[in-house]
Amino acid sequence: MPFIRQLPAAGARVVDVTVHELPRTLGVPDRCKKWVDQVHGPFISQNPTRTDRDWDWEMQIPLLTFAAGVVRRPRMFQLCLVRDDFPIAMVSLLERERRIGDQRQSAVYVWYLTGAPLEAVDAHGAPRLITAAALDIAVTISLESAAQGHLWLHAAPEGGGTLMDWYRKKGLESVPLGTRLPGPVGGRTNDGRYFRLAPHSAKAVSDSMNAYRA
Repeated sequence: MPFIRQLPAAGARVVDVTVHELPRTLGVPDRCKKWVDQVHGPFISQNPTRTDRDWDWEMQIPLLTFAAGVVRRPRMFQLCLVRDDFPIAMVSLLERERRIGDQRQSAVYVWYLTGAPLEAVDAHGAPRLITAAALDIAVTISLESAAQGHLWLHAAPEGGGTLMDWYRKKGLESVPLGTRLPGPVGGRTNDGRYFRLAPHSAKAVSDSMNAYRA
């Protein structure tokens, strides 16, 4: 799977990164604990402007992700620097969620996605495009799986308009209000913060990151 292998950094340098898939476990995944200890705890949780300040990567997110069941194929990933295994991003997704517009077909649903802030990576080479690299994991899976490039997600309300603008700039489109979302009656409601990718857009988003693949 052609995940990001290099990210740009200051001074025309590149920083080598790798992607680890987290195994399903009864306890706290080791890499979740690593993220909390090295990034979330000392940097993200202390920043009131971060959308993910209160996200619980030790218990809640792994439990929610892996409780989705075998059919929807829940998966979790961590992006790390090759040099010292420092974690720079986390991704939680469902590879076989139902597709908007046709619940009989599959789509990737991005549940949680976050990147380390600059102050966390300054001492580790300060790679850029971290969150874009995390999104690329989900986009790649959508293109190489039964989802066939279909992907959707919900922009956390805490991110306000800034987060919505970021997704738009990355090539995602807003799901129109009134669109029926997959799920049981009384489940998800479209609050105007849902986004999706169609196959042609997913290919364009993926291609935009080709320069950073080893």
